[in-house]
Formats: sequence, structure tokens, C-alpha cells
Amino acid sequence: MESVVELDEVVEPVPVETELEPVDTKLAEATLEDGTIIYYDGEMLGVEIAVYTDEIMEVVVIDGDYVLENGDTFSIVNGVISEYIPIVVEETEPEPEEEALEEINFEEKYNDLMIVVDELKQQLEKFNKQEIELKAEIEKMSAEPEVESIAQAPQATIELTAIEKRLAALDAIRKLGQNK
Repeated sequence: MESVVELDEVVEPVPVETELEPVDTKLAEATLEDGTIIYYDGEMLGVEIAVYTDEIMEVVVIDGDYVLENGDTFSIVNGVISEYIPIVVEETEPEPEEEALEEINFEEKYNDLMIVVDELKQQLEKFNKQEIELKAEIEKMSAEPEVESIAQAPQATIELTAIEKRLAALDAIRKLGQNK
């Protein structure tokens, strides 16, 4: 037998005002060693962080073990990181540089540099002397009178030109005499 309940009055549904607080998400991404990009909310990957395959963070990463580009490994169970193992980078301490400093003979280096400095000083003195000599020569030359202009032809050149003309005429006459 079924029991039937009769209602005397109809009850209208009452809207309930619920205000959802905005969730502050910070989209971050990481790249797996195979080049796949994964997305998560937060500053860095770690245990209990949900990992997604899309930027809108709706599709979770399939359960399994993964390796990031930097070598860190993590396991996903139900879309959440259950174990995160950062790669351990062993830092080897560099050898102390004190040994290298002891091998350098600073006194020898200083002496070598002083030799170069002395050579440069000598060259500078030589250049200064040459400069003084050149200035004196310039002053001496500026005190001398100017030389005659090349545009004025000397008399000897004019006479030589006339002699050359006569010799050319004589050669022409000789050639005429030989052709006969």
C-alpha cells in the first residue's frame, strides 16, 4: 500500500542568495621534458597542487609519473601531485684560488711593467725632441724669403727652346738630303 500525502497549500521555491567569493588564482605553467606544457595555480609546483592540461584549468593531467625540463619529477594521483622530487644538483666547491696566487711572482710582473714604462718614456722624450726640432725648422723657413714663382720661365729655358727649334730644323734638312 502506498501512502499518499495531500498538500493543502502549494509552496513556491524561495530563491536563496548565495554570494560566491572570487577565487584568486594565479595561472602558472611548466614544461615537461617532452615539451608538453602543464598549468597549475600557484607560485611553484609541489605536493597537493592540482595540475591541468589547459589554460582554463578544467582538464586535469592523467595519473602517472612525469619529469619536468629541469629534471624535477612528480607523481599525479586524481589530478593532484602526490609526490614531488626536485632534482638534486651537487655543487662542487671550486678549488681555492690561493694556490694560483702563490704561483704568480708579483715582483717579476712589476719589473716587466717598469721596463715597458721606461721604454715608453724614452719614446715620448724622442718625440718631444723631434717636435721641438720641427718647430724650429718651421720658424726658420718662415723667416726666409719666398722662392720665385714657377709661372715665370727662366731665360735659360727660353734660349734652350730656341736652340731645340734650330736643331729640329737641321734634323729635318738632313733627312731631306738622305732621301734624295
